Amino acid sequence: MGQTIEAHLAAVDEEIRALLSQAEPALQPFYGMMLYHLGLDAERGGGGKRLRPVLCTLVYEALTGDARPALPAAAAIELLHNFTLIHDDIEDQDPARHHRPTVWSVWGVPQAINAGDGMFAVSRLAVQRLRGFPSERVLAFAGLVDRACVQVCEGQFLDISFETRTDVTTERYRAMAAKKTGALFAAAAEGAAVLATDDPLVRGSLARFGDAFGQAFQAHDDLLGIWASAERTGKVEMNDLTKRKKTLPVALAFERAQGKLRERLAALFAPAAPLPAENVERIREILA
Repeated sequence: MGQTIEAHLAAVDEEIRALLSQAEPALQPFYGMMLYHLGLDAERGGGGKRLRPVLCTLVYEALTGDARPALPAAAAIELLHNFTLIHDDIEDQDPARHHRPTVWSVWGVPQAINAGDGMFAVSRLAVQRLRGFPSERVLAFAGLVDRACVQVCEGQFLDISFETRTDVTTERYRAMAAKKTGALFAAAAEGAAVLATDDPLVRGSLARFGDAFGQAFQAHDDLLGIWASAERTGKVEMNDLTKRKKTLPVALAFERAQGKLRERLAALFAPAAPLPAENVERIREILA
């Protein structure tokens, strides 16, 4: 009988706390920024959903019967994901995440960049905590996660570059989403399999599942970014449109709109970001 999802979540959070504990008083605020971003500080305001690490522990449990040995791998993936989010909030100038001010808006951009860098470094230390595995499996997992990190950065580059363009097709969008979101979900599922088995068919199947799950998650997130309330998402409402982001609904609209409607859509997206509120509202009407 496997553990409950709540037990998986609690175990992942405990592993992350162990990595971010610091006895030296002068450095506690440094790790405090990371714990705050993760929603693991004393005044917990709700962190992320932990989808990637729990996917990792669930897959490992399904293959071996016990999720515990994979906890450092799950923590590494979650810390890697969140280092990109701390930097992403700076790049997008997002003031809120999970119903709380973002790290940069509380402590300033320089400290937030450094906290993100620190979280990336700690994610590498998490990999070093993997014990009881053949060394080649740990090395394969480390390589998998590092490649996924590069892909996430490539996807972020494409996503930012799309903001100034109106020729983003759904094909280009999917290539971006596969890197920005699909890669880390794929690494979570395949990474668990890499640690659990040498069977290439199992590893390959789980990699494809993780990639598909990640792209579906991104498409759903794109819908929320346009139509969900700030109360539901914990972010500024319609911020994706304000920033001219070419999310899936926008890419589909540019492909499907004809004649005058397409011209109108392009004209509404023409001003530099941030787009005026009236433009954003009209764009949303067209998308709907």
